[in-house]
Amino acid sequence: MASASDQREEELQVFWSYIVGMLTNLDSLPLDRIHQMLKLFASHGGGIEFTQDELKNFLQRKVREHKLMYTGGVYQLYK
Repeated sequence: MASASDQREEELQVFWSYIVGMLTNLDSLPLDRIHQMLKLFASHGGGIEFTQDELKNFLQRKVREHKLMYTGGVYQLYK
């Protein structure tokens, strides 16, 4: 049985493709804008909710994995 943190990670991972899509189309976004857009999507697609801090931790992990860059207060995909 998956732990609560593993389950939470899986829920956030569902949004990874949407984050990639946003950053592909818009180039770079600050944390609050990513969170706002994902909350809007989540309200229409199943009601998964997460805090801005949870999202920040998830995005920072993607930075450490070299899947995102964080500079000047915005996240971008590696080119």
